[in-house]
Amino acid sequence: MRSPFILLKQYPNFRRVLFGEGLAMAGEAAFSIALAWLVISETGSIVALAGVLLAQAIPRGVLLLLGGALTDRFSPGRVMLVCHLVRAGAMALVSTLSFTGTVQLWQLYVLSAITGTASAFFAPASEAVLPRLLPGKDLPQGNAVQGAVAQAAFIAGPMVGGVLTGWGGAGLAIAVNALTLTFAAFTSLNIPRGPIGSGSGSATEVIREIGLGLQHAARSHETRIVLLVISAATLSYSGLFAIGLPMLATSFSDSPIALGILVSGWGAGQLLGTVAAAVTGLPQRWGLLIISMTLVEGIAFALLGLTTEPWVAASILALVGVGVAYSTDVALPTFIQTRTPSHLLGRVSSVLELPRVILEPVSIALLGLVLAGSLQWGFLAAAAPVLIAGALLSFDKKARTLTAEGA
Repeated sequence: MRSPFILLKQYPNFRRVLFGEGLAMAGEAAFSIALAWLVISETGSIVALAGVLLAQAIPRGVLLLLGGALTDRFSPGRVMLVCHLVRAGAMALVSTLSFTGTVQLWQLYVLSAITGTASAFFAPASEAVLPRLLPGKDLPQGNAVQGAVAQAAFIAGPMVGGVLTGWGGAGLAIAVNALTLTFAAFTSLNIPRGPIGSGSGSATEVIREIGLGLQHAARSHETRIVLLVISAATLSYSGLFAIGLPMLATSFSDSPIALGILVSGWGAGQLLGTVAAAVTGLPQRWGLLIISMTLVEGIAFALLGLTTEPWVAASILALVGVGVAYSTDVALPTFIQTRTPSHLLGRVSSVLELPRVILEPVSIALLGLVLAGSLQWGFLAAAAPVLIAGALLSFDKKARTLTAEGA
């Protein structure tokens, strides 16, 4: 496996787009900190913050399939360009309102609705863009490099957001996000556009195209396997990270440092895993890897509920993070990109994103109920979905023989 730096040098368009998207991801992570701080400082209400986040989540879930259809019709580069510019404009406006001290809660609801709507179109487009920048043989390493950049952005972004918000107020962090999104819009011009999809573009035609994407997902055994993996992971991870880890941290210490240790352990493992995948390449037997990892994840989550020291829990999370980076964060998008017809990639990506949107609140609500009674039983409940998925897939011959690159 050649050096990732050679890949970046050989494909300048990939390098430019990756740089722009990396900055945008860091800016978005910084924005999430600034938005939460702005809502709390203006209202003092956790309910208001939940409402703002809900205003972002609802349009994303409702419009996701439409976003996939339009990605396939107009090409991912065009969709990403428009989404970046729309979000940048909204950020610039709210930043100005924040600087002038005239921002109101309803304006933050509107901002969240705009960003959520844009995200519904951006998510499938961003998943479909890599095959336009790299040949098929380089997709595994390209996904690994992209994953490493994303992990670095998600580690650095919140810290930058906190510093900017503390130094110049939330308006400064939001303004920086507007700049990073604008820069990413320009770098997205390096994405080859490809032909615009045929058809009238009417509502009936778009609905028909969405239906074709759903039919492909329903007929494809491989896509159904991926849907099972994503659904189980969402049910296990969403509640565990949103509620489980904070509760586990408070069982260790009254200090927020304990939670930071846990999250940092996971982030370090993820970063190490994506970097390692970029350097060494992916294992061919992805099916066996994903089955093994779902079982390992379940066992690890059950053990987390029994730990009494934060460094032990952080070590478990780091080890799982390395494995997840290999099996899911890098190999999964490669598998989808190589097994899905290019003209359906946006729609299939949106179908695969649906479980994350729909099941995330379900996971948080159900795990919250169990954790209210017992920490140990809560982590066992979080382990159940991935353990069940791993058991089901272990009896599926097709799942056991899947390869990461579709070979």
